Amino acid sequence: MKIENNKIKYFLYARKSSESEDRQVQSIDDQIKRLKELANNSKLKIVKIFEESKSAKKPDNRPIFEEMINRIENNEADGILCWQINRLSRNPIDSARVQWLLQQGILKSIQTIDKEYLPQDNVLMFNVESGMANQFILDLSRNVKRGIQSKLEKGWKPGIAPLGYLNDRLEHTIIKDPERFDLIKKAWELLLSRQKTVPEILDILNCDWGFRTVRRKRLGDKPLSLSGLYSIFTNPFYMGIIKHKGEEYVGCHEKMITFEEYDRAQ
Repeated sequence: MKIENNKIKYFLYARKSSESEDRQVQSIDDQIKRLKELANNSKLKIVKIFEESKSAKKPDNRPIFEEMINRIENNEADGILCWQINRLSRNPIDSARVQWLLQQGILKSIQTIDKEYLPQDNVLMFNVESGMANQFILDLSRNVKRGIQSKLEKGWKPGIAPLGYLNDRLEHTIIKDPERFDLIKKAWELLLSRQKTVPEILDILNCDWGFRTVRRKRLGDKPLSLSGLYSIFTNPFYMGIIKHKGEEYVGCHEKMITFEEYDRAQ
């Protein structure tokens, strides 16, 4: 016999990760607002709201989710209100745990923005939808790895370009930074001349030449640190070699120094 929804105590769970799999998902605030409206219209009782900004790709990665499930197992609630099933899980371990609670009737309802899952329902649909969420992550991971490998083989470094260079967002290449390339190159020339120590070169770079790091959203636009300069002087990228996970690739970016100069600098 179906339990009336107004007798079920719901936990509202809203999750959004900053990672690529959740770029198109509603914000946490939007999820909560819409789900509250749904609860009000359907006369659903929300006893607590859980918010989490964590990826669901791997199990044991979400302390808020774990707390919510434990409290359901302790009979503090018997329903979950969430945006979509993929907000609850994108991995088979967490999906199976939620499914088991539903099949056993410990969870009496999982209500999403457009569908309700009940203990007496055929579990096939839940399996299909949670499986699709899991498969999406697997496909995304494979595609990202393929994309990175393809980029490396074409001679372009994945990720953020080192100081002195910039990422060309349109062409997906790496180009010279017009503000910093020549300054970094002059720092290399000072090092290779053996006339200045690395701390002395840093002082000249920051104080005499006015070097500042690239401004980003919350970071940057600051003098270069000593460790940052050592990182530059030990990075083979500047001689045209890209290192990635123990492998070396010949880069297509403009080199700042030669192989011989890099060896001398070390």
